[in-house]
Amino acid sequence: MVDKLEQLADEVIETDFLIIGGGLVGSMAAIRAKKKSKKIDITIIDKATMEYSGDGTGLDNFLQVPLRKKDSKKRAVDNEEAKKSVFGSDRLKGLTQTKLDAIQMENAFLSQPILEEIGVQVSEDDGTNKVIQGYRRGTVWGRVEYDEKGKPTEPFFGTISRGTDLKVRLGTAVRKSGVRVFDRTMVTSVITQEGEAVGATALNTRTGRFYVFKAKAILMATGGMSRLYPYKWGPFPNRLFYTLASPVLDGGGHVCAYNAGAKMYSMEMAVVYNVSKGINHSSGGGACNWYFKMYNSKGEVLEDKYPDMVVTKAGGMIPGVNFLYSPNMQNPEFEREVIKSAKHKALKDEIIGTYFTAVTEPPKALKFHKLAGGLTNEPPAECVSVIIGKGNTGSGGIFRENEQSETSVKNLFAAGNVVGRGGSGGFTWGCLIADHVVELVKDKNKLAAFGKDQFKQIDEAKKWVYAPLGREVAHRVNPLELEDYIRGVNDTFIGIHRNKPRLERAVELIQLAKKGAVPNLAVSNWHELMRAIEVQNIIDISEQHAQSALIRTESRLLPMHYRDDFPNEDPVWDDIVVTVQKVAGKAKYRKEHLNKE
Repeated sequence: MVDKLEQLADEVIETDFLIIGGGLVGSMAAIRAKKKSKKIDITIIDKATMEYSGDGTGLDNFLQVPLRKKDSKKRAVDNEEAKKSVFGSDRLKGLTQTKLDAIQMENAFLSQPILEEIGVQVSEDDGTNKVIQGYRRGTVWGRVEYDEKGKPTEPFFGTISRGTDLKVRLGTAVRKSGVRVFDRTMVTSVITQEGEAVGATALNTRTGRFYVFKAKAILMATGGMSRLYPYKWGPFPNRLFYTLASPVLDGGGHVCAYNAGAKMYSMEMAVVYNVSKGINHSSGGGACNWYFKMYNSKGEVLEDKYPDMVVTKAGGMIPGVNFLYSPNMQNPEFEREVIKSAKHKALKDEIIGTYFTAVTEPPKALKFHKLAGGLTNEPPAECVSVIIGKGNTGSGGIFRENEQSETSVKNLFAAGNVVGRGGSGGFTWGCLIADHVVELVKDKNKLAAFGKDQFKQIDEAKKWVYAPLGREVAHRVNPLELEDYIRGVNDTFIGIHRNKPRLERAVELIQLAKKGAVPNLAVSNWHELMRAIEVQNIIDISEQHAQSALIRTESRLLPMHYRDDFPNEDPVWDDIVVTVQKVAGKAKYRKEHLNKE
């Protein structure tokens, strides 16, 4: 047995606070922690490059900032207040941790001074926030609407519109603060000692260097899982990376936390968006339903046809998703007739709005619009549904056990889309976790001493990481082809319309791929090795996705989880989530109460 870290790792890094993922949450946590304590040693590992990583390439989705000064001091300490404060909470009945949501809303303004300080202009000179109205009328995003007197109506919530350079400024600020940053470095395992996170292993995807990190506290902020389902209108392998979210999100952070003992929850939920058929949907719907009203073949405006489903109504649903499934999932309108995003060529405000969203979301989005010839010459676009994976509100992920956003593994914290509560709320949790960790590490004089068990964990992780590299097999499996296959299985046998036989077949095929295809993954360079690791993560997440969907014998958060054989929401499942945790090396699924009194 190897008894020295230097024999296992190309480099050993010791740090107080290890942040895995340099997106919105990770960046904010690092900056906040450094402001609280200049002495704290912080290390970030980022699978991409800090200045351009994650989903937060713009601030157009900064939704949790109160729009009025009086709201900033409002306390949200009980469940009822939390329900009022959190967007869509009624729709998330029983599937949101209301105490944590209340804490988030109460502290929503923590990050704004930091953003202003690093040069992200959030507020105007007079101290007010300039916002674009969000979801004012159902599917219309970004247009100011006026009352009968010509006065702008008060938005349901607003989106701050002055942060298109947000991620560059965050990444720059992190580096200037003295934080150690490892770009192009993906996490491969979390190291534990008696149920406590004490470190991690990681691979540099450009050089192949294997790192071991020793840490007093770890934040998992690796984002959602955007590579579970296929995008059907692109060529292979390009279509694997056409996604609403960042294309690097393979679920690796979830898998590493799970393997370390962290509990996962609501893995059956999937985020569904409507897109313009054949257009990349990374720009907030690909010009479908975010800016354009949606019409059926009769010329009816869906938000007018189904007014009770408009989000501004109590318990309303997220626009753009619900209208295609009106009036119910048993007879969804889009499966009976063609739904179009417009009856005319794009208007100037629609073009500006769509391009603004494209600019502030993944950088490739604007390019896709321009390659398509822009919007001005587009005929009415047909709307179709696409499952974009997991990560947004209500879709689950790593379970948080307490008010410090700590996982089932002590000193392993998680926030953002990796817990299914992303967007601007991640800024708040980045600050709160940083504050807690700064105090936590003060009481820890030394890093944990690694023993035989930790060396074993590192050795196993290293062997697993490099196993596909140069592997000699009779029938070589390409990781991208395997990923395309698994995502096709998810689409065909899990998808939007689910039932027991199809879900059982999904589990069977996923397990067959794990046993038959994974041992034959063979690659020849570091980039391909990254893809081999990613597809194994995708397979593990897909299995949890299918198994959890089998267990939840009801329909909820339509169309995020719909069972043809259990088409109705069952009150028995209120406040109940499906969890999965690794116990003695095996997945143990349970039904548990989410909000324990």
